Amino acid sequence: MCEREGIPAAVVVTAVFENLGRTAARAQGYPTLRLLALPHPMESRPEAEVRALARQRFDELIGLIAEEV
Repeated sequence: MCEREGIPAAVVVTAVFENLGRTAARAQGYPTLRLLALPHPMESRPEAEVRALARQRFDELIGLIAEEV
């Protein structure tokens, strides 16, 4: 993962996978995983809705990547 190389990173998942993502990250030595959870499910949403959601949450994702851990 980029974090081990000193490159800030974040993981984007849908809400149903948030706990699994955090648990897996802790098991791999990433206790402070930067994670952005989006609504679930995504695959059934129209493309325009997914794009709008991405635009709405983009600044939040950048904020996660930029924050100190």
